[in-house]
Amino acid sequence: MKIIKIIATLICISIIGIYSCKKKDKDLIEDNNKWVYLDSNASTNIKIIQVFAGNTPQIPTATNLTTGPQVFIYANGQKLNGLALSYGSPWPTTNVYGNIPSGLIKFDIINARMDLTVVPNVPKFLSGDTLATFSSTLEKGKFYSLYIGDTVPALKVTIKEDLLVDPKLETYKIRFANFSMNNNPTDTFSIFSRRENNEIITNISHKEVSDWVQLPIPILSDTFELRKKGSTVNYLNAIPIGAVLPGFSPAPLRMYTIAVRGKTNVTAKTNSATIYINR
Repeated sequence: MKIIKIIATLICISIIGIYSCKKKDKDLIEDNNKWVYLDSNASTNIKIIQVFAGNTPQIPTATNLTTGPQVFIYANGQKLNGLALSYGSPWPTTNVYGNIPSGLIKFDIINARMDLTVVPNVPKFLSGDTLATFSSTLEKGKFYSLYIGDTVPALKVTIKEDLLVDPKLETYKIRFANFSMNNNPTDTFSIFSRRENNEIITNISHKEVSDWVQLPIPILSDTFELRKKGSTVNYLNAIPIGAVLPGFSPAPLRMYTIAVRGKTNVTAKTNSATIYINR
């Protein structure tokens, strides 16, 4: 009996010891990794496009290959983008939106100054690095595009609501965002489709985004041209001349934005265009 009692006691002690060891063996990554899932019915959706064509302000220590500001975006104090947003780039990637809490949002656009003396590098802002601060009420369930760009040297943000009504079968939708900071900001531009042989979007002024235009899916790819109002001359110096991304082959039920950016006589900021996917 004594032997049985001793064995039982040893087993209990062993179990307690094993339990204690397991209890102390914490997964620190798991303990500190907290996932927060937003309620899509109570949040809003945003896309940010950096189209500011100025070459200043420039961070001397920035490890970038382009001139002009590269920025971090904060919403109510929460940093949105991991990598600095450079000229011509969207956040998040071109075919999705970022999901943030809805309501009154304070946005801060800050020069992406980094402390390069520590590894990994961390943001290290100085006085004057905040380039723009603004607040806007974004409604739940809606979609918005925020364009960082204005007349140089001012940096401002234009907010446009994106009404993403599905295209019909075998069609797609496209629109035009004019953020060309040319020498005459009163110029208006149109988009000419070589496949349609017509101007599909007309007379869009600076910082204006057109309505969606629904077009049939072309059998062959299309080529768009940017034209000034009343002119048949191609404005962009691309290949083929004047083309806005030649060889454009849209997918059915997709929605696209042609965003034109740039400023005449500014180094590395000649007028150009990019097509972004909205859905």
